[in-house]
Amino acid sequence: MRLSWLKGMGVLFLATVISVPVWGDTSSTHLTVPGTLNYVEGQVSIGEQALNAKSIGSTNLEAGQSLATEEGKAEILLTPGVFLRVNDDSTVKMISPSLTDTEIALQKGQAMVEVAEIHRENDLRVSEDGGTTTLLKTGLYDFDANQGQVRVFDGKALVQTSIVWDKTW
Repeated sequence: MRLSWLKGMGVLFLATVISVPVWGDTSSTHLTVPGTLNYVEGQVSIGEQALNAKSIGSTNLEAGQSLATEEGKAEILLTPGVFLRVNDDSTVKMISPSLTDTEIALQKGQAMVEVAEIHRENDLRVSEDGGTTTLLKTGLYDFDANQGQVRVFDGKALVQTSIVWDKTW
């Protein structure tokens, strides 16, 4: 009986010693920052700053800044599980880069938002000229500022316009 107790204590001690490096390792800890650049291809810039592959993960779109694509594409993390994909010849402006209050404005061109994860605390909004779309559920949302269109694929959104109507899809 005493021998099995000692073996058990030895195994517990060994497991504790082996896991200590994991407890102390903070270099791999990555905090999710709204507005982080996840992908870039072609000609993309924030203001006058041209972006490239080295910008991925180290560049953030801050409140008031605009990201513009010429012949290029970009992906920005809006909140954990929510990705903004900006198409060629498009411009988006970050209005509010908060985990719970996130708003971007599509100023020209096309963008898609993939909502893979959403929480009731999230307030996700995309503004276009004349309206604001609030994203309510997981899904894929397509925005075209040039055509004034919002398309919802397998999701739910509240579209509020200053033109004529409010509509929930």
